Order: sequence, then structure tokens, then C-alpha cells
Amino acid sequence: MSKAFSAPTLEKFEKAAASIPLRQLDRAFDAAGIRLGTDPGGPAGSRRAQFRRYVASVDQRDARQLEGLGDALGALIGEVAESKVEFLVKAAGSDGFFFADGTFRAARAAAGSLAVARVEDVALIEERGRQLFALASDSPKAAVDGAKELVDSMCRTVLRLLGKRQPAKKAGLVDIATSTLDALELDPAGATDARKGSARVRKALLGLSAVVAELGELSKGLSPRHARLAVGAAVAFAAFVAETYSDGRNGR
Repeated sequence: MSKAFSAPTLEKFEKAAASIPLRQLDRAFDAAGIRLGTDPGGPAGSRRAQFRRYVASVDQRDARQLEGLGDALGALIGEVAESKVEFLVKAAGSDGFFFADGTFRAARAAAGSLAVARVEDVALIEERGRQLFALASDSPKAAVDGAKELVDSMCRTVLRLLGKRQPAKKAGLVDIATSTLDALELDPAGATDARKGSARVRKALLGLSAVVAELGELSKGLSPRHARLAVGAAVAFAAFVAETYSDGRNGR
């Protein structure tokens, strides 16, 4: 089933629109190609009524119109008070949409589309995380699969860049993580303070990969909170590994 912004979510945006000047409100929807429709009725206020009129003209079953609505709502995020941003992004996230690059997009269900093939841009990893967190609400299994794909692809990318042998396709996730940490020289051998610090970091990272791996083995009982746990662990692991590789390449 295609995703859609729910009535409760749109009501939250409508309330937020009450504080947005009409000019900015019109600009957001005009830029998205959305025209005014008929006000279906609701709380008083010219700005709230204007918001409802725009939304009323959108058929969310049409992918192009849904994308336009995501663009318009994303533009409104830049107009509301900072204190409202997280509230609105979370509301859209509960409907399966993530906020990135100033727009809202439906989280993709295919785990493979959430892989990463470069390490230079940590923001890309964070974007993948937003997609997966949004996906966790209505498809926990797909979100966990995506978390596994994120960890696996990051490890394989780093190993490739370091000229190391690639793990077998069916290798366990923790084994893949271990090979990657070895290649990055996050090795617990030795007794210096720096080595001891690396040992603790390595242990923590292997713990994160184990969380993702263990939850990925569950076929029943997965809930959104389990999925969010796996996603959080995967994003933390992938971001640290990417930054460690980049720091090493830059001589830090």
C-alpha cells in the first residue's frame, strides 16, 4: 500500500501553519505545483483555512501529487519555529516519511537500496538512518534488514578501499565487522593507554554489530522499538567506521 500523510499529521501541520505568513504559505505550495481547492471546513483562521484548501486539492494516491505535498510540507519546515520542527518531522515519520534535503519522502522498503558505497559523506549515513527510522514504524523487519545492509555495505566498502579481501557473501555480520575493525587497526593487542582505548572502542563497536545481527535473526516478535534499536546501532557503527577510515587516510 502506498504511503500517505495521515489526517492527524496534516492537522499538526495545519496548526503550525497558523504562525506562517500567507505569502510564505502560498509560496511553498505554489513551488510544489499545488493549487487551491475547496476548504473542507475546520478551525477558524485564514492561514489554517488556506492550508486546508491546498491539501484538499491533493490526491495522495497519485505518486506525483504525493511527492509535491512532501515538497510543500518540507518547505514549511523552514518557516516554522525551531521548537516545532522535531514535532512535525516525528509526526511525518510515524506515517513512513523521512525528512531530508528540505523535503519529505516515503521511506523505501527495499533494504538493498539503503546500502552505502562511499565513506566520505557521513550525512549520507544519517540520511539512511532517517529512512530506516521512518520505515521501522510500519515495517520493522524491513527496517532491521536495512540496518544489516547498512553495516554490511559499510564494512565491505572500507575493506575494498583498504585493498583487503572481501568476506564471503554468507559471512556473519559480526565476522564481517571484526575483519573491518582489524583492517582499521582497531586492535586490542598491547598495553599502552592508546591500545586500551582502542580495545574498548572495538568492543563497543562489535557490540553494536551484534545487536544488529541478533535482531536480524528474529523472524517473529519484531516490533518498531526493536527495529529502532537495530537502526540506531547500525547508524552509530557505520558512522564511526566511516570517520575512522577518513581520519586514518588524512593522517589523524
